[in-house]
Amino acid sequence: MPDGFHDDRIPGTTAPERILMAALRAGPRNCQCILAQAGIRPAGVLGFELLLSVLTRAARRPLDVRQGEGTARSGDEAVLLELEAALQRGDALSALGGLSEWLEPDDLAPALRGVQIFARHAAAAGLVVQDAANPWPSGLAPGRLAAPHRSR
Repeated sequence: MPDGFHDDRIPGTTAPERILMAALRAGPRNCQCILAQAGIRPAGVLGFELLLSVLTRAARRPLDVRQGEGTARSGDEAVLLELEAALQRGDALSALGGLSEWLEPDDLAPALRGVQIFARHAAAAGLVVQDAANPWPSGLAPGRLAAPHRSR
């Protein structure tokens, strides 16, 4: 990860969480630079922008996104981090549950598609979000098997 992202002024967060929160707090028009510096490819940035666009346009209520560095994460920011972690471990059902807190059924598909694309590219860039629901190392979860170890 780029050196500029070792800012720990958001209490109780890991480096990947701080990057994602910084991009979220920057908003749909200003997140590209943050995500690109973190190594996320353009397709991943577009996925993030799609998610933010759907949430901005169609959310039942405005999301609580904190402004400024050093402020604790809001409940909505925590849910978005949990969405990311769920998709990185392959749990689309949990992600749909999180999105349904804000969106009507017709708006779930585009939001889910955006966050799925983003989650894949974020993980490829090393921005893996862990959560309490995933205590397994390296993104392995029950039902996901590691490659068999062959001894000689």
